[in-house]
Amino acid sequence: MKRQTMFFGILVSFALLVWVSPQASAQNYGQIRALKRRADTVTHQKSSFVARVLSSYKIPYQTTEQGIVARLHIENRWYDVNQIEIVPVTREVDGGYQVIAHEIFFYTEGEILHLVSAVTIH
Repeated sequence: MKRQTMFFGILVSFALLVWVSPQASAQNYGQIRALKRRADTVTHQKSSFVARVLSSYKIPYQTTEQGIVARLHIENRWYDVNQIEIVPVTREVDGGYQVIAHEIFFYTEGEILHLVSAVTIH
């Protein structure tokens, strides 16, 4: 009897596992797909903003096929950009903070180029 109860318990557990696993993986796949879409959107917005800032200051640049700024032309020299960081500059106002500018850091081989821009992100 004990053996029969244990076998039945294992069988029920296995059936639940088989029934729940596809639902859990489908939910995780949907979440991963949504996160990838969001990451693509954020990357596109960041790249568009950086390109708009560079254009407003008439700084020549080159982009990848995905629209990511890859090179900057400053003082008769091309810089390969490895990473871009955007940091908002804020000031305290009634009830919180207001973004008044953005600092943009372009990380290149051996140098960090710094640009402060009042262009706002949309």
